[in-house]
Amino acid sequence: MKRSRIVIGIFIALILVVLAIVLLACTVFVVRDISVEAAVSSRLINEEKIVESSGISKGDSIISLGKSRVAANIEKANPYVEVTGISREFPSKVVIKVTVRTGIMLVCSEDESGAAVVDSSMKVLNVVPYADRMKTGVTLVDGVRFKVPEEGAFSTVGTTLEFTNPSCGTMLSEIAIAAEDPSLFLSGTSFRTLFKEIDFVTGEGIRAYIKTNKGVTLVLDSTLESTVFEQLYKCMFVLASDETSDFSRGYIALDTESKTVAFKWMESLD
Repeated sequence: MKRSRIVIGIFIALILVVLAIVLLACTVFVVRDISVEAAVSSRLINEEKIVESSGISKGDSIISLGKSRVAANIEKANPYVEVTGISREFPSKVVIKVTVRTGIMLVCSEDESGAAVVDSSMKVLNVVPYADRMKTGVTLVDGVRFKVPEEGAFSTVGTTLEFTNPSCGTMLSEIAIAAEDPSLFLSGTSFRTLFKEIDFVTGEGIRAYIKTNKGVTLVLDSTLESTVFEQLYKCMFVLASDETSDFSRGYIALDTESKTVAFKWMESLD
């Protein structure tokens, strides 16, 4: 009997603890203040719109706040915004930390109805009419297109592109990711400043021809043992260190016929 009373007492105590937590969550730990902290100052960051699109309402429980859901809501409604963190400051404040995404490449739709401006993660920041594709100032991608959903090319804003040729799409993503590496100094606007166009050619493998604004073309090959990053790094090393070659033309590629098997400047690929 005594043991039963102890068990009942513990059970009642647990219920009271749970009720106390629920009561605190409903009355004390509720959202009363939502603020936005921007890593950079930009007209693309609209704090009022970010808060509104977050899905957070004053009075919501701060404890049960779904951070991944909030970030997804914000980034869908604000394509140029990247949520870098969401923190709770008890008892009642939520801080949303954001920065600005940079459009670096332009990929055309399979039906040529539009062209998508994407960042390094292949997220669509904007879609322009196909006829205006040369006016965006970002690196133009050719030889690979993105799939158009039923709602049309312009509905892809805020989403991640799905490519008609997944293998080319993967290589393009790897180029973008490699460019983000600090050792290449190609992140953000530096990418589109240096690279004018990326053209994909398929055959036994995939070759990416990256034409620079200097005039020389970097050649990456999927059939090589080295990774896309390694190839891009070696091409960039030649571009930065070779002072004798004419980089207004020609190619920087792997010279397979050389005994050193190195990346170097070549007048042609024949």
